[in-house]
Amino acid sequence: MKNTNEKSKDLCMVVYLFDSGKFRTSAYGERVFEYLINGNELVNNGIKVVVSLGDVFEDEIYRDITPFTINDELCTIPRKEYRCEDYFYAVLMEDITIENAKKLDQRIRKESSAYLGMTSIDSNSTDTRKQFWKGLLRMYSIEATTLTFFGDEEESFPYVQKAKEHGLKINYDGFPGEAFCDNQHFLFSTRQSSFITKLEQLEVIKGKNDSDRGIMEMNYALVKEVEIAGVQIWKAIEDINRVYIPKEGKYMVVDYLFTSLYQAAQGIERLLKILIELMDYKNSYNKQKVDDLLMSHNHVGMYEFIEKEKRITFSKNERKFMELVSRFYNEGRYHRFKYSENDIMELKLLQEFGKDLSKEEEFDEKIKHRYGKTIGSISHKLYNAIYNISRELNIYVYELNSDSVARFVLNDYYKDDLYDILKEIENSKKELLWYAFKKGKELAISEYGEEIEALPFEDVGDIAFFEELIKNNNSGSIIYEFVSDEYDEQVSEDKEKWKERLNFIDIIGNTNIYFIDDEWDEENE
Repeated sequence: MKNTNEKSKDLCMVVYLFDSGKFRTSAYGERVFEYLINGNELVNNGIKVVVSLGDVFEDEIYRDITPFTINDELCTIPRKEYRCEDYFYAVLMEDITIENAKKLDQRIRKESSAYLGMTSIDSNSTDTRKQFWKGLLRMYSIEATTLTFFGDEEESFPYVQKAKEHGLKINYDGFPGEAFCDNQHFLFSTRQSSFITKLEQLEVIKGKNDSDRGIMEMNYALVKEVEIAGVQIWKAIEDINRVYIPKEGKYMVVDYLFTSLYQAAQGIERLLKILIELMDYKNSYNKQKVDDLLMSHNHVGMYEFIEKEKRITFSKNERKFMELVSRFYNEGRYHRFKYSENDIMELKLLQEFGKDLSKEEEFDEKIKHRYGKTIGSISHKLYNAIYNISRELNIYVYELNSDSVARFVLNDYYKDDLYDILKEIENSKKELLWYAFKKGKELAISEYGEEIEALPFEDVGDIAFFEELIKNNNSGSIIYEFVSDEYDEQVSEDKEKWKERLNFIDIIGNTNIYFIDDEWDEENE
């Protein structure tokens, strides 16, 4: 009984894939068998070739072949979108020589319009999709002119007539199903190859998945990631707006500086990786190099990879910012958990980024505008590149929900300076407040809540409250604490009256509630 792990460098394990929907007959198994034996590749192989076959049923509505292939020198399946008319039909060959595998691939390609191509098999892969071959039926072997069917004569080899017409002698190994001997589960020698000797090697194992995936699977995943990236970057702008940034010296509170840089770094990294994955799908780069980039936090390395392919070009300030976020993400995220001479790295990085800006008294606003404009410009360039390559691939990774703040960040309909956009939004809130001041008594809700007294915000200083409401400083903590104290007093004085207030306050801004004035009501009675 054969039991060896030694394999010749000339031998390979490959699978030939067909689109079952392109056959004009339901008996395509016999047609494929004939393609295999029409030539002399298997007969002249010089060593036994073990053959497995069967349909590959994929769950995805879009039957993309990419997740099942290995993009190496043996792969002849173009790495592009391929939607099968029906499920795949696969023929696996173990111990065929590389030369004969290539000859067989070239010949079948000429003879069959249903043929998709050849891909190698990694018998050690833990990606469940690349283990599809383990579900195929281990059916026969060919050695010289002898075909050995894995079964007994009563079962009968289904393509016996075609085999004999091509001069093959039919043998049967006499064992049913997945036969094995002794308690080690070795396959019978007739069914072994230098790649597969034990039954356990045919069991699907779960582990780390490869980065390869189908184009529609990739589309559905990345379209969400684009929006997530946009929201993260917008939150970076909101957080930079919550703090004061001096041109020199220390400012010990760095919490929002940290979260701003953290979210900016993550958002930009996401956009870079989305673009790289799309580029890789289109161009098929070195898999290891791409995987290393996708698994890293190397913003500069990712940008340089994209720039080399002429997809984007960054300005001097944009390149400086890429170095900044890369340094922060790789050095600054956890630097206070060990000894460091610099415990305000976030501030130092931003001061360095704006060191050429003049006037201390204007530095805070100037650095925030530079920060917002640089991030906005980088985001627009990356998003436009994502948009263009998505159109080339006929997918829609670029789509954004109209109610997401990601559109401010990514869509170049809006200006580059994201900080300026935030300031305009604050101005819009001021306009809404002014409208409430001027029109308050005319609003329908004013009449409805006539008995509800306003809380005495003027006792503390209403201007400070307005600023916090507009800028959302510390998530409105000053307003929250004031209202909370007032509510405590009201509950102690008259709990039922306090509940009436809550019911009324809940109406404000509630889009499920409409107020109809008397004139409209009379006209429509």
